[in-house]
Amino acid sequence: MCWLAGVSWFRSGFSPHATTFIVHLILQPDISTYKESHLKINKNWFFVIAVLFISTAEAQQTVNGCLIKRKTSCPGVDLSGADLTKSNLSGADLAGANLSGANLSADKITEANLIKANLSNANLSDTNLSETYMTNANLSHANLTKANLSQSSMPDANLRETNLAGANFSMANLNGADLTGANAKGAIFAMSSMRKTNLTNVDLTEATLLGADWREAILDGVKFCNTTMPDRSINNSGCAK
Repeated sequence: MCWLAGVSWFRSGFSPHATTFIVHLILQPDISTYKESHLKINKNWFFVIAVLFISTAEAQQTVNGCLIKRKTSCPGVDLSGADLTKSNLSGADLAGANLSGANLSADKITEANLIKANLSNANLSDTNLSETYMTNANLSHANLTKANLSQSSMPDANLRETNLAGANFSMANLNGADLTGANAKGAIFAMSSMRKTNLTNVDLTEATLLGADWREAILDGVKFCNTTMPDRSINNSGCAK
């Protein structure tokens, strides 16, 4: 357990009573059973501990001069191939950034600016991209499995051969986007705008398109199987017989 690594460190700088008390706090938060003598620890030590723990919790990495944090501003930065797993880039300005091949799985990138960003071959599985701006972004061959793209703005984005299985595009703007050859099994496009979207050879098995506006969309070779259509009907025309 992680607390074991800290016990020896605590003992090197704290009195026996202090060390015992701190370990007790970790294993048993209820301090009512401790005598007052165990609570007589210099307040300065608590301040030091708090600063050290806060500093560790807020540790942030820097990649090619870009500080990976909320609302960071790094337009055009090269983050290709970077491991940014579980980072928080909400509100970040990464317009035109190169994130090709980067690992952004389980990240929080809400309300960010990714206009014209290169996310080709990136891992965005389970990533929260809701309300993010991705006009003309390149997401070809990216992994967006179970990603949340609700209310995102993605007009003219490149999503060719992308894995969109289980992704949520509810109320997203996909006007003019190219999804050719994408795997959209179980994806949700409810109330999304898909006007002139290219859906050539897209697999929409068990996908939900309820209320979607796909006027003038290209539907050549689309696979429909247990697909909920914009008018609530179920399309099974592509199911194996």
